[in-house]
Amino acid sequence: SVGSIALGLFFPSSPQIGSPPVRRLPGLAGAMELQDIDMRYVFCIDVECVAVGRTHEISSRSPCSVALVDGEGGLIFQAMIKPSQPVVSYLTPLTGVTEKDLEDGLSLEEAILQLKQHLPQWAILVGQSLASDIEWMQLEMGVDFWWCIDIAELFKGYNPRYNNYAFHSLHHEAAVLLHLTPPPGAHDPAWDAKVSIELFRLAKNCTWEELGHMQQALINVRPQPSVAKQLGYQCEGVCMAKFMPKMCICGKACDN
Repeated sequence: SVGSIALGLFFPSSPQIGSPPVRRLPGLAGAMELQDIDMRYVFCIDVECVAVGRTHEISSRSPCSVALVDGEGGLIFQAMIKPSQPVVSYLTPLTGVTEKDLEDGLSLEEAILQLKQHLPQWAILVGQSLASDIEWMQLEMGVDFWWCIDIAELFKGYNPRYNNYAFHSLHHEAAVLLHLTPPPGAHDPAWDAKVSIELFRLAKNCTWEELGHMQQALINVRPQPSVAKQLGYQCEGVCMAKFMPKMCICGKACDN
């Protein structure tokens, strides 16, 4: 039978180590369960960015492409975006984008407008560490969408070796839990968004015990090196070490 996993709603900050992996929806009596969510209400956005600064901070990135998919994985909206700020690096090994690719892109303002036109105000957004995507596309909870669910929080697992919770990349979760690998080359926001929907569906339909097994499997399998790691956590002088303090070259605060 379907398990009773309390709805994991996280926006925008993560709980502290030692807190439950999911939380109840505030303002409602009782627990709202993941399996109670109708997938018709579920959407996912994914954003790729170029660098407009040399730090790893969100303010040093500007969207260059965005994709929106629905709860069935159908592509609803996708666009290339031409940044208004001077570009320091197109981060081509990561984004696959060059200056020429963005020549006919939408302005950020137009991309945001069109995205909001396709995103229902009653939508529940799901995604991998999606707070930054929401910030980049200037979306407001309770105005542009109803709530959001961070699947990184659903699949994090306790690692007794380091006495902490282990978080994983979207591509690692996809490889281990869905046996899917991205197409060769750079990140595709549409592929990432569709996979995020499938991962959410997986969590939605499993029991606590099954979720625990998946969390442990993600810890047990060594992830493939990310593009950032392959580049030494920097690209054309741009720091990419947001989660690797020892490799940071910009001196800004890192997320451990």
